[in-house]
Amino acid sequence: MACRPQSCHLPSRRGLLLGVGALALGVVPGWAVEGWAQDRALAVTVIGDLPGFQPQAAAPFLAIVMNTAGKNTPGGGQAFFAADGAAPDRVEWTFRPNPYAGGASRTVGPPRSAASRLFGVHRVLSVELRLYRDGRYQTEVFGQAEVQGGRRDAELQTFVSDMTRRLLDAAAQ
Repeated sequence: MACRPQSCHLPSRRGLLLGVGALALGVVPGWAVEGWAQDRALAVTVIGDLPGFQPQAAAPFLAIVMNTAGKNTPGGGQAFFAADGAAPDRVEWTFRPNPYAGGASRTVGPPRSAASRLFGVHRVLSVELRLYRDGRYQTEVFGQAEVQGGRRDAELQTFVSDMTRRLLDAAAQ
């Protein structure tokens, strides 16, 4: 019997890439990753809220972006995977939103809700990135970013890549 286009469902390219990426990054329970990740991979954990992400979705996103940045550093080859708990070899992202001071000011133009839908809401975040090896603190880098949030935010991806490179450079010294 022939397959009609309405009844056939093949996985989308995006779904297929996410599935392969999840397996490659080790976005599975820690016991399944420990064997190959002990020596060279670092777990990625998140403290605080990253705009545009559910709490459980922030670490896998950061791990994907960090893997790209980790390959492009002079030392190269550093691998990252998302983790729920505190692994002995890990990087901890801490996100703190800076206060918003525009609540009582007058604006000229569309209402804030319409403006945020049209132009997006950019939040200023203070970010700390800490490196732990064998459960011991190694180094830390700080930064501030003005991001809209979400997977498609190019400014956020650039910021995460820069912070990753700074951390790996600081750890190499």
